[in-house]
Amino acid sequence: MLPPSGSSAPVSYTVTRSRRRSLELRVFPDHRIEVRAPLRTRDQDIAEFVDSRRDWLQRTLTQLAERPPPLQLALVDGARHPFLGRPVTLRLAQGPSGAVLRQDELFITATSPERAAALLDRWYREQARQHYEAEIDRHFPFFAARGHTRPVLRIKQMKSRWGSLSRRGYINLNLALIRLPMPCLEYVVVHELCHLEQMNHGPQFHALMDQRLPDWRARRQLLNRLPAIELTF
Repeated sequence: MLPPSGSSAPVSYTVTRSRRRSLELRVFPDHRIEVRAPLRTRDQDIAEFVDSRRDWLQRTLTQLAERPPPLQLALVDGARHPFLGRPVTLRLAQGPSGAVLRQDELFITATSPERAAALLDRWYREQARQHYEAEIDRHFPFFAARGHTRPVLRIKQMKSRWGSLSRRGYINLNLALIRLPMPCLEYVVVHELCHLEQMNHGPQFHALMDQRLPDWRARRQLLNRLPAIELTF
């Protein structure tokens, strides 16, 4: 556990150096702390960077400790899986491959459990691309007017973050977002688009978030209260 704010006790973390330009601090669900640093960064500079983020680390670790345990989602007929925050009931059957949503039921036909799992994953990815692109399209005109280029969407399975923005022009969004309520998805999209202009989380970034999504703090709290999701079969 991180020492209390103001304590001089050291923080335990690992350092990963690469050909990056800036320092980055990451906290994983198992409470591991990692610093990603440029190749030539001095150990002293890294230690000072971590020390300057003690308050943020404390808040983040507290949020992780308070998060509910993961939801166990089974791949069986009648199981209820979340889609944009609402439950969808799986209907599994033997037959030619296919996945179709009818009202609140997702019908999957497949020749094996492994094929059914692949179809479910593909269906979620198709829905994710559709809804993620729509949210980016809805919010990007503001940033385009400020001279920014629309980032290219990449959908990933990420364990420690909901999204990220690459300096190479990519917006990376977690596949699991498609299972969460739309306000959470919109919050993450706006958060990452704001990084087009402010790459840190300082006052100017918060001011931009206030301008684009005035209730973003409430949405962030909702996101932090939701359990992680695990698929079992």
